[in-house]
Amino acid sequence: MLTRELLASRVREGILRPSFIKAHDPALQALAKELLADAEAFKGQARDDVEEAFALKAGAFSRPKVARGLVKLLMDRLLFDEAGEGAFEARWKTLLVGASVLRTQPLDSTLEAYEARLSEALGAPLEAAREALYTDLPGNRKLLGWDGEPLTPQGLLDRYNLALAQGPLLNARRLTLRARAPELLRVRKLLRWLKFCRLVAEVRRDGEDWSLEVEGPGAMLSLQKKYGLQLASFLAMVPILERWELTAVLEDARKQATLQLSHEDPLVSPLPAALGHVPPEVAALAEGFEDAAWELDLTPRPRHTGAAGLCVPDLTFRHRQTGNEVALELFHPWHAGPLSRRLSELRARPDAGLLLGVDRALAKESAERQVLEEHPQVVLFNGFPSVRKLRERLARWDDAKPS
Repeated sequence: MLTRELLASRVREGILRPSFIKAHDPALQALAKELLADAEAFKGQARDDVEEAFALKAGAFSRPKVARGLVKLLMDRLLFDEAGEGAFEARWKTLLVGASVLRTQPLDSTLEAYEARLSEALGAPLEAAREALYTDLPGNRKLLGWDGEPLTPQGLLDRYNLALAQGPLLNARRLTLRARAPELLRVRKLLRWLKFCRLVAEVRRDGEDWSLEVEGPGAMLSLQKKYGLQLASFLAMVPILERWELTAVLEDARKQATLQLSHEDPLVSPLPAALGHVPPEVAALAEGFEDAAWELDLTPRPRHTGAAGLCVPDLTFRHRQTGNEVALELFHPWHAGPLSRRLSELRARPDAGLLLGVDRALAKESAERQVLEEHPQVVLFNGFPSVRKLRERLARWDDAKPS
């Protein structure tokens, strides 16, 4: 992600548009190639030295703001070593030895004599002792290499354009995405990524088109930054669609605007491998879920809700004998609005095959707290539902239907 001062955009008549770069520009391609070559050459150097060298190169480029943005994204992908255990204790011990030796030195002792005596007391060359003194500080940690797959020049420039579009979403209150006649497989992949980002969307179909409306965290402003990061993560997958338009209502202390993006913008998804990713908590549930009557499906299909809407469950449980399904849709603390609508839909059009998993932090603040605690189709959880609680709730079904 880019910090606020590194973002570049323009607002005209209330519409915000990122100032995208031309990723095939020869000068930018050359800069990206140099930065990546430097990243390889800097292995083994301290973080402070790496950052200083990159800063000098960025400052010398004809477009320093763009160069600093590329450096920021590059640094985010580099891996530095961690402080060894006992670094603080070792430093304290060295300082105590230094103080003890100093007290034993005569008043007319020279610096050279003190350093010789200190090296002897430490049992190591003084230069090595000095280098090891603050190795646990972030600026002194050594560059190991890439955190994951190495970047390419084109990949770095594509990430910069994507980051320009992701930055404004940190202040988004609502996001609407319309996919024009998409392939169903691409839609399912996108919806799967939506759930990985812990977002809830109102999904509708209009002929061959699909629309998703993702609501903000409501009154829980303390969650705005975390929610914005999840929206930004979701945007990274949107370019897998062939034709699409996206709008997001932005609010901050300085201005209100609407971000507009589409398939015509130079956005490339860097996450094709992540499409098959299973979140750790879901993987743990799948590994621990063993039930004679039910099997777990990690790739549920969209489900009709209300008069014309669709919901995207997180999981589906399938009854082994009857084949009937019970879907589980999760609602986290920032999902007050979607949860209220889903409860209203269940009252108007009951759906016995849908379970609502509700975070207790959300239930505690909800006006329908009593309803949630007593509702037969609600599972309350902290962080993520447990295997035990889900099995208990499924046990209340007889042939995949509530008793």
